[in-house]
Amino acid sequence: MKVNSFFIALVIVNLLTAGSLKAEILAKSVKADLSAFNKEESLWKNAKEEVVTLMMQPMVAPRPKVTTTEKIKVQAIHDGNWLVFRIRWADPRRDDAGKLGEFSDAAALMFPVKEGPPPPIFMGAKDNPVHIYHWRAQYQYDEEHGKKEMKDIYPNMSIDMYPMEFKDPGKVKGLTKEKREQYVQGQAAGNPQSYAKHAVDEIFAEGFGTSAVIENVESYGKGVWKNGEWTLILGRHMSRKNGSSLSVGKDTHLGFAIWQGSHDEVGSRKTVTMSWTPMKIEK
Repeated sequence: MKVNSFFIALVIVNLLTAGSLKAEILAKSVKADLSAFNKEESLWKNAKEEVVTLMMQPMVAPRPKVTTTEKIKVQAIHDGNWLVFRIRWADPRRDDAGKLGEFSDAAALMFPVKEGPPPPIFMGAKDNPVHIYHWRAQYQYDEEHGKKEMKDIYPNMSIDMYPMEFKDPGKVKGLTKEKREQYVQGQAAGNPQSYAKHAVDEIFAEGFGTSAVIENVESYGKGVWKNGEWTLILGRHMSRKNGSSLSVGKDTHLGFAIWQGSHDEVGSRKTVTMSWTPMKIEK
């Protein structure tokens, strides 16, 4: 009897990720304004830290060769309007990209948009979308310091390629701000990666290859790397118009993904939860 290879892979995945089903995140209610980043440590004292297991993304090429992030530690709190997560994971090096071939550390949280049973965790399905909050160390650098310019990334490069980014423009004459795009082709093409970014992208998807980034974000993120570990605080508005709308007392589900830039992880090369993690929002 011929057995479907996808079915076998799915069974193996379910066995490998069975430990993640034990985790259930409880978002504790706190008396504080969480609409912006709050560094007060006491907010987290009653929020139980859950361990969620991950594995290398096995379904879509290109896939990573190993599981670089085997687990994350997750806490959640809310003030009735904003829901905030604290996520910790081991990473031997801080990476915020820059040069060609260098990639950024990153993390993502995924929520179902519709009520009822959640869609496939593989980024949703047609007419059953997911809402993703995607933080990147690279974007946080942009938000805090401004977009890296060529002179920051390649301080010893020839100035005739990007003359407006150096104090001495060489022999290039007649430079004006209006002419800048002649030398910065990414901006001329409207590539959003050529501009400074908000620390968190909000993305909607209905399956693999359908990701669409929206502009009017209602979220924030701040990560701190110290002693080989990232600690990320990511906050989102609970009532997201046309998105995943959450409410106090109702249950929802979460998916997680982590990228380690030093291991060339970007796009589909990542570690993920292969089953939804349930979450309750405390009254």
